[in-house]
Amino acid sequence: MTAAAPDNGPAESADAREARRAIDDHLGRTAAHEELARWRDGGRIDDRTAEDVARAAWDAVQDATPPPPSPTDATPPPPQAGPAEKTARSPERAERHRRAVAVALGLRELGYHLDETLLPGPDMAAG
Repeated sequence: MTAAAPDNGPAESADAREARRAIDDHLGRTAAHEELARWRDGGRIDDRTAEDVARAAWDAVQDATPPPPSPTDATPPPPQAGPAEKTARSPERAERHRRAVAVALGLRELGYHLDETLLPGPDMAAG
């Protein structure tokens, strides 16, 4: 059983559709009966739940991010190692990051207020 809410069809952006999918996933795992009913009936959730959805998307990025090397276990990088190698992301992490950005932007597009730390950007925690 899905908690599908009405969408705006083809006129809706890919980010908004991604946000709706993330809401469905989140509510399917965590929702109380009232939240599911509100989502099914009106296609709305409260801002706190929207923040939980965005936070879950960013947590998925962190879950796919390998921990930094331990300073005691670190060996010097080979001489040819450059900045590109240090910032390269796994395909899984890159996809989760893309989805987290889309979810955050889609939630804003749908009219939800999100804490700045959940929005993508160079100076923000999630970005």
